[in-house]
Amino acid sequence: MATLFDVDGENLHLGYKNLCRAEFAAEKELVSQIDELWTTYAPYADPDFKDGFARDPDGRFWEMYIGCSLLKAGKQLLPTSERLLRGGQPDICVLEGGKKLWIEAIAPDRGVPGPDRVTELKPLNEGGGFAPVPVRQAQLRITSALWTKSNVITRYLKEGVIGKDDVRMVAIGGGRFGVQIQDNRLPLVLSSVFPIGAEYVSIDRATGEQVGQGFETSLEIAREGDPIPRTAFLDGPFGHISGIIWSRVSIGNMSRDQRPLTLVHNPRAEIAMPQKWGVWDREYVAVEADGRWTATDVLAGPENP
Repeated sequence: MATLFDVDGENLHLGYKNLCRAEFAAEKELVSQIDELWTTYAPYADPDFKDGFARDPDGRFWEMYIGCSLLKAGKQLLPTSERLLRGGQPDICVLEGGKKLWIEAIAPDRGVPGPDRVTELKPLNEGGGFAPVPVRQAQLRITSALWTKSNVITRYLKEGVIGKDDVRMVAIGGGRFGVQIQDNRLPLVLSSVFPIGAEYVSIDRATGEQVGQGFETSLEIAREGDPIPRTAFLDGPFGHISGIIWSRVSIGNMSRDQRPLTLVHNPRAEIAMPQKWGVWDREYVAVEADGRWTATDVLAGPENP
């Protein structure tokens, strides 16, 4: 079996070096799982993928995970032998029906030190304790990642690498801080690009019964400087992005039952992504009616829209 864990050199990631040593049974099992993914993805990866993985395992793992998920669903990827060696291309290209679908992947880090950073968890024996869930900070990391990769895709469009009729998506992986956030009720990415605020419940004071629930409208994400618009997919400069792929999967937790693979369509996209493509666990489509937007998981049953 091909392996990712035989790279030597300088500036190797500490986590990578620990997995290379694999002193514990859990680490050995993890290495085996990752190498199994690599065996599947290697024929489609850039030539420098192994070196990149050794220095940024979280980022390269996310790309590989997306690629393997597509292959498992029966999609055809552009092989390494046909990828551009100079000038670059998006990380993944899907070939289907004579058309191309491009995916640019990113696993954002925790951010710079300060109030907008997704801070690391501190163990109790090191002075840690209860802390608020860093929802706002994580949303800022998502919007920053979208902006970064949006600019990359714009460059590829100008260079002609991505055709004007090609679907192009950004895959944002929250694995670096996925253990600190939960998005079972509503994917965090959805409330990062649509004006969806905090969830609320309405109670009848007289009876104590619940009479309603929903989400507040929130047009901005607060930050240390100027706030960030929470309307990227409604009025932001992202019409060239067909949608966002999102998950909290990570090297330490690859379970799609716990951390599903979600697609959020951009309702303002110049080139729309096909719906119900057979890859995602959740798929959100936003539609406008009477001046109001509604986002629905088109893969969910009627009991869980």
